[in-house]
Amino acid sequence: MIADSCVLSLPKSQLDPSQIEDAAAILLPPAGVRSEARLVVADGSSGSAGSGWWADRLARALRAAPGRSFHSGDALAAVAADAALGWPSHRRDLVAHASVGPRAWLARVRTDKSPAATLLGLRLLPAPPPSGHTGIVDEGKWEAVAVGDSCMFQVRADLVVASEYCQKRVPQVIRASSDDPVQPPNFQHGLWRDRDVFYLMTDALARWWARRADEGTRPWLLLDEVCSTPEDFTAWVRTQRSNRTLQDDDITLLRAECGPW
Repeated sequence: MIADSCVLSLPKSQLDPSQIEDAAAILLPPAGVRSEARLVVADGSSGSAGSGWWADRLARALRAAPGRSFHSGDALAAVAADAALGWPSHRRDLVAHASVGPRAWLARVRTDKSPAATLLGLRLLPAPPPSGHTGIVDEGKWEAVAVGDSCMFQVRADLVVASEYCQKRVPQVIRASSDDPVQPPNFQHGLWRDRDVFYLMTDALARWWARRADEGTRPWLLLDEVCSTPEDFTAWVRTQRSNRTLQDDDITLLRAECGPW
């Protein structure tokens, strides 16, 4: 189902990779096993402590969640609620760590607000077993769920055939607090074929993609060139930031190419 995949991430300039507030998670079926695949990206919102931790926890939770979480708001809310159970303990650790130093008061203030993150998950179901030489292209189903402005593009034969792209100025988020219910997510579904490529990305890269597409170019071709190695991707991101064509924000790209069984 997934012939090739990669995850590439880069924090804001001048930050250590451990400080990135984006996260990604992949679930691939074992070789030869006809089972589903899952691709997830999440983007922690700056301004509160623990955002990177929360983005990673959400991404991992959705990767392991029941399949209905990709088409049911109640199921997704339950996944978020279970993930949030770890926040009180993590918050205590953050407070204890922030109890010393000249800026300890600021760190403690940031822990008072529960962390938030956007979330986008893609579930690819296997194509049915071949039933003979019918000439029909094998197709599998996919389901996508999104809260906020992390985005997804499906490219087939050099054309975008489906997308999940949020352009809201203030996107919805999922918070690690039972006092903040999960906002109604966006759901989509479609079909995938052999050689389709899915690109999942956090907001800064998605805005770059949208601008390039508006200019009439094909942004996926450039991403295919620069995502061959982490070094190439890092060099490209730094160049785009210096040219101010890419916002200096955490960047995550998850690329997955569909393949035959």
